[in-house]
Amino acid sequence: MKKRFLTTCIAILTVLVAVFLLAACSSSVSYEVKESSLKEGGRSAADIVKEICADYPERTMGTGKDYEFLKYLSAEMASYGYPAAKFDTDDGNDTENGGQGGTLPLATSSSATVEITEFRFKNYYTNSTEKGYNLVYRIPAATESDKEVLLLASYDNCAGLEVSSTDMTTGQTTVQKIGGEGAYSNATGVAALLRLSYELADKELPYDLTIAFVDCAENSWDGANELIGSLDVDRKKFICLNFNKLGMGDYAYIYSDESAQAYNDYFYSVADKTDGGKVFKDIPLNKQIAEVKFIDAQKTDYSHYAMYGDNLMFNVHGLAVASFVSFNWECFENPFYTEVAGFENILGSSADTYESLIERLGGEGKGEAVLEERLNAVVLCAATAVSAENADTLFGAVADSDPAASGNFADAAGMYSLIVKIVIIVLLVAAAVWVSVKFRSTLAKKQKEKLERLQKETMNGGRPAPKAEDIFSMGDDFKESGHDDQPKDDKGGNGGSGSGSDGDIFEGF
Repeated sequence: MKKRFLTTCIAILTVLVAVFLLAACSSSVSYEVKESSLKEGGRSAADIVKEICADYPERTMGTGKDYEFLKYLSAEMASYGYPAAKFDTDDGNDTENGGQGGTLPLATSSSATVEITEFRFKNYYTNSTEKGYNLVYRIPAATESDKEVLLLASYDNCAGLEVSSTDMTTGQTTVQKIGGEGAYSNATGVAALLRLSYELADKELPYDLTIAFVDCAENSWDGANELIGSLDVDRKKFICLNFNKLGMGDYAYIYSDESAQAYNDYFYSVADKTDGGKVFKDIPLNKQIAEVKFIDAQKTDYSHYAMYGDNLMFNVHGLAVASFVSFNWECFENPFYTEVAGFENILGSSADTYESLIERLGGEGKGEAVLEERLNAVVLCAATAVSAENADTLFGAVADSDPAASGNFADAAGMYSLIVKIVIIVLLVAAAVWVSVKFRSTLAKKQKEKLERLQKETMNGGRPAPKAEDIFSMGDDFKESGHDDQPKDDKGGNGGSGSGSDGDIFEGF
């Protein structure tokens, strides 16, 4: 009876926890999304990645190479119809003449402007204060609007950073550049944003659009933090789309916050519509995390790979942000993150090259086709999400969210972690009960067999030995009839340790 009751309780608890976990996993909302498609013609994002890596392998903050790369970005954007930025001949921004306006294909966007913003930052690699540069385009809405979409990608890389190493045998110290091309981080994100800018160049949009290429992501996201200070987010409904490390990872994810945000459900609804699960993957509950903080202002005591980008600064400031990022959250080959299963990670190393990227995607030919497919999926998803046809749905989802409450978003991860722990504990308890019941059953069977053998071989006081099943029920029989052959103590109770026994011969197992 006890066994049956306990087993039933465990089963019920397991079912309840499973239902609760399923509800937590399926709590997302599906949004109605109107389809769109990419334009015919134009340069593909994959071709742009290859060009950036070949012509601008160093785009490193504090070296002047970051400023030089802005000239490439400005020329590319101007070819789409955006205004051209004005540059100094030396490594600095002409703040008086910078930000020249231009004309987009639409007359309603003739007041679009571009600006090169210069800022100072503390370079943690050189321990000196240096210059950083953001390239920012602002395109007003077709009619006056209280809504704004920011499209963002960091363009700097680690290639030109100099690091020192000391030979432990000779004591000799050498200084050399990290190297690489910053293909994965973040030529892919820049290329996706350029192609997306091409898609939107001739569109009438019902919100103010800002397109920004920011510096110093490899330091502590100083360019994004500088940009946030210039946004009019207090007066507007606002959301940022961030493009960070794309194309190469096994899957693409759209990450917003640790707590559930309605606009994240919206972007996944768009991904379902435009991609059908070929490239994009749902964010798992058992995310790989590290018990560290990237920056002091971070609102969680842990970090994970999807936080590792400019989007973290928007979380810190309580602003709506959706970050497009690719890696593999399902694989645990590395303790913190895995980019591509079966390969070493290349982020921030000399191996971060276009060649490595293509190799991890299947090699020459196939790898290039996969890169183009994945970047196109990201661009189409983003272009559909911010299209004029879906703008009301997008900002409706933003209105249903509360990014300012992201200071509590560790609670959500903690709840999911607790659920997983409860499931594990329940399964362990169920396994322990099963083993215990199995042990008791086996022991009872052996006892019964032994008694049956004794019944055949011996006699008890001239009488046949009692049957095994009678012995198993003796305790209950004595209890019901009031008989008890236990010796009595002088107080009338059962003597010795037999006091209080219910007659179960397995008591104590």
